[in-house]
This record gives sequence, C-alpha cells and structure tokens, in this order.
Amino acid sequence: MTVDLVKQNYIDFLLTIEKESSLYSQNSSFGIKKNLGQFFTDASVAKFMAEMFSCSLPRTNKVSILDCGAGHGILAIALLSRLVLEGYNSIELTLYEIDDLALGKLNENLIEFSLKYPYLDFSYTIKNSNFILDNIKEKFDYIVSNPPYFKVNKNSNEALSMSHVVHGQPNIYMLFMAKSSELLKRDGEMVFITPRSFTSGSYFKKFREYMLDNLSLVQIHIFNSRREQFKNETILQETIITKFKKNSSQKVVISSSEDSHFFKVNTINVTKDMIVEKSRAMIGIPTSKEELTLLKRFNSAVYRFKDMGYKISTGKVVTFRAKEFIRRDIKNITNDKEYVPLLWMQNFKQEKLVFPLNSNKEQYIQHIDKTKKLLIPNSNYIVIKRFSSKEQYRRVNIGHIFKESLSSDYLGLENHLNYLYREDRELTRDEMKELALFLTSKEVDQYFRIFNGNTQVNATDILMLPVPDKLYKGKMCQG
Repeated sequence: MTVDLVKQNYIDFLLTIEKESSLYSQNSSFGIKKNLGQFFTDASVAKFMAEMFSCSLPRTNKVSILDCGAGHGILAIALLSRLVLEGYNSIELTLYEIDDLALGKLNENLIEFSLKYPYLDFSYTIKNSNFILDNIKEKFDYIVSNPPYFKVNKNSNEALSMSHVVHGQPNIYMLFMAKSSELLKRDGEMVFITPRSFTSGSYFKKFREYMLDNLSLVQIHIFNSRREQFKNETILQETIITKFKKNSSQKVVISSSEDSHFFKVNTINVTKDMIVEKSRAMIGIPTSKEELTLLKRFNSAVYRFKDMGYKISTGKVVTFRAKEFIRRDIKNITNDKEYVPLLWMQNFKQEKLVFPLNSNKEQYIQHIDKTKKLLIPNSNYIVIKRFSSKEQYRRVNIGHIFKESLSSDYLGLENHLNYLYREDRELTRDEMKELALFLTSKEVDQYFRIFNGNTQVNATDILMLPVPDKLYKGKMCQG
C-alpha cells in the first residue's frame, strides 16, 4: 500500500463522516442545534486544520490529543490520520461530546479508524460531560476543536469557573479556547475554527490579553467568503481558523483562501506587534502586502479620532419600546406640531438625508415629556450606520444631517444609527466634509476590515481610529 493510497483512503473516510454529519444535521431540529451551539465541520476544513499542526514531536513519543467538541469525530480523525502519515505509531485521544445522539456515530467512526490501522498503538476515551466544568488533570500535545457557539450568562457556572477571561457577556467558544490553553503541554499546539468576533470588541478584551500573554499566536487563516466554511449550515458570523502554541514567539503567519475548498492559499508573514493593537489588544488580520503597508502607516499615527474632541452616541429610539409614541404619518393629526422626524438608516441615500420616506416605517415620534429623553436637538450631525457586512462596498457607511433641512427643533434617531457631534459647538459644513472624506476613504475602510470581523460598527471603533497628523492639526479641531 503506497502513502498516496493511504492518504486517499483517509480523505474518503473524512468525506463519509461529512455526509453522515450533514444528514444528522438535517434531521436535527433547529432548537436542539441552537441549544448545543452545534455546527459540523466539512472534510476539507478538517484536513486543512490537521495540516496546520507542526508534527515536530519525536516519532517515538506517545502523542496525546484532545478534541473538546468532537461531534462525529471528523477533526480528531483528520489529525489522527495526519499523524499516521507522518510516521507516529503511539497515540492517545480524549474526546468530549455532550450530544447523546452523536455519541454512537462518534464511537463507530473511531472503531473504524482503529481497524484501518491495527498495527497502531491507539487508545481513545469519550467523555459525555461538560468540558468547561470537568476537572481535567491531563495535559495534551495537540488540541483540535470546532467548539460550540452561543452566548452564556455571565453568572453561569461555566462563566464563573473561567472568570479570569470573562468581561461582560461571554460566548461559550471563548471559554473552550481559554480552558484548552490551560491544558496544553509546553510547546503544545491548539488549532480551533471559531467566529472571528474574539479578535475585536470589548467583551473579548480580557480573553485576548490572557491568550496573548500565555500562548503564541502562530497562524490565522481567514476566508474571503463569509458563508462557505460550513456547507450544510447557515453561518452569519465571519469564521477563522487559529493556531496557538505554548511557547514564546513573535512570528505569525496569516493565510487566506476564497472559501473552504482551499484551491489557492495566500500567506504573509508578520510579527505579533504588527497586528496587535496594544490599547485594546485587538488582533488585526491583514491579508496582503498592501494591507500590511497600510497597517504600518496607521500604527505610526500619534493621534486617535477621539483626541480631536468629537463624541459619538447611539440613537435613543428603540422602536418596539416606543410604539405608542411613533407614527408612519401625521396627515390626520390635529396637533401635528407635537411630532418630530424619526430617522432610520433607510433615510440616508448616498449620504444624503431623505425625509419623509415613502415607506412602511414610522417617520414621526411625539415630542412630549415622556419622550424627551429619546430625542436630540436638531443640529448638524454625521450619522454612522451601526451595522454593515463584509460583503458591502464599504464597512463605514455615513449620512449627513444639516440643521436647516428639518424644520423641527428636535429629532429622533433610531437605535441602529450612531451620530457624531461636538459638545462645545455645532459642526460646520467644512469640517463635516473633511470628516466624511476621512471616514469613507479607502484607507479607513481597509483598516476597519483588518480589525473588525463582525457586523457592528461601534462608536469605540470609530473613536479609536488612528488619524494622520494633518487631519488632527487641521481647522476642524481648532474650532
């Protein structure tokens, strides 16, 4: 039997498991999958993740592996097969899986693997228990996982047991990564496929600091297409694969592919300091030399947007909570002066305000004592849409409100909009033009994409943007 035939048999085995998992997923209810945070890994992804391990341990060593969210075992079996191809003969595997219905197929697949390699010194243990809460004494050479993904209450047993990495509302996948990091042997490696969300955002800052302080970030793989990593699942989050190692190293490889077929993989080499934004420990993911050059230029900036004296707040009108005060039109209202404009994202077309809209959305909100706290004075503002996706032409989408374009003294902004202003004075048209040119520039769009992998454009993300000296020292910050 040639190595090529062994490799083909291993790939065929992974494809069989992928088909089994696809059928299992189709027959599982949405509620069950949501509660488990369960998304099955494709064969191509499993193979790619297995190949990210260095396999640098002596071939005479017994290799210990952990898969802490095993499913039907596709990731573990991909790694096992890789180790066999690399000449390892002694392997010990531990798997965690809490889905009772998946355990039978997981066990069958591992038995089939062991029958394929009867000469192998191979043992495995399946644990049907809570990985986060289990008191695990062993340490592992390699850890591989596609962990569950769902938000957990910050007062849950899982969050409390991992309080050293929790700030705000955590996600279970983050806890899986943090606990796994504690279970690695010296020079041990872990490869995870997860949402990209942990690389930015305040809720993940404590986690990022912990991981970057205790492990080396070795590789990040990003997909240019957001929806092609789980063929049989509906995934809205941007997904990445990360490799960490229990040692001290500054070198990081960033790889990218169009999708999970991995037909062409591009790589660039960077250092940790080049991609980690120190103030918030955010992890940037440049994927080309052009983006790397841009990142270096932005990193050299002395000033941040917040240093120029601007403020950003979020629209105060949450429509389902203000239903009794909002209306689609005021044609038949006798006291129509009591109503002021209510603006949505849809009111801004190519950055210009269109009011009222020919739409089914409510366009007016009452200006009475009960709604005063929901309204803002009519003034000059730049509005920034709070949500955008990777597929959009631009991640930072803005609009202009000029005071004279609305006749009322106050207005309401729906909660999906942020608005930029100054507390000391009204924005001038000239500075709004300069601000708009900066915020909608190609450079800011690229920088934002490097650091932001979720759909939200938060006020902090804008305020922390590095700005060139010329912009900082220009007329807009002189008042």
